[in-house]
Amino acid sequence: MRLDRYLSNRGIGTRKEVRKLIKQGRVTVDDEVVLDPAYKLSEKDVVKVDGGVIDPPKKVYILFYKPAGYVTSTNDPHSETIMGFLPKIKGIFPVGRLDKDAEGLLIVTNDGKFAHRVISPKWAIEKEYVVEVEGEITEDRLERLRNGVTLRDGFFARAKHAEKLSKDALKIVITEGKYHQVKRMIAVVGLKTVRLKRVRIGGLELPREMKPGEYRFLTEEEVRKVFEGNDQKEDRTCTG
Repeated sequence: MRLDRYLSNRGIGTRKEVRKLIKQGRVTVDDEVVLDPAYKLSEKDVVKVDGGVIDPPKKVYILFYKPAGYVTSTNDPHSETIMGFLPKIKGIFPVGRLDKDAEGLLIVTNDGKFAHRVISPKWAIEKEYVVEVEGEITEDRLERLRNGVTLRDGFFARAKHAEKLSKDALKIVITEGKYHQVKRMIAVVGLKTVRLKRVRIGGLELPREMKPGEYRFLTEEEVRKVFEGNDQKEDRTCTG
């Protein structure tokens, strides 16, 4: 995380205020003065302001059922964001995005390392969606999604899994998270998305009893579930 963002998230001041502190030489990292607000911190760095240690916050992980009609952002000047549904915990942010008109499983945290692992293509974390569509869901269209389609911007997108659930609904699993990716893939094969709902991230599923707008804190075991089935050999521990 950037040094200025770290200090701002700790409540030291606004981004503008903490940048001023940094440039005044009042901030140290491991007892060395750092004058660059964009300095990248590691988890083991000890940050001090005017000689006082800035303790890292307790990591929190929130499972949230995003309702349709809200922007997945901490702040937006034009639309209501998801933050109005969530507890007032400094420094939390959504892991990835869901379109404004989409709904479903969203993780909110203050753990940047965890968020990076969930989003990064390197980790290939599965995201599963149920999509209601207009148009006929044929095996040919499903096969095209599985084999991959080229989007207008040239990005080649492939569904890890695609299957018909009913006459007007299908399930699709992807491991990337490009802008409007699922809708764009659906459009390329000649279907129109009517409703989009994310029901799973990795091994973590959206609880069936949960309603739009509701949230709950995740346990350490549930946090680890996000990485279940992932074949990367790196350390998967993100809690601490």
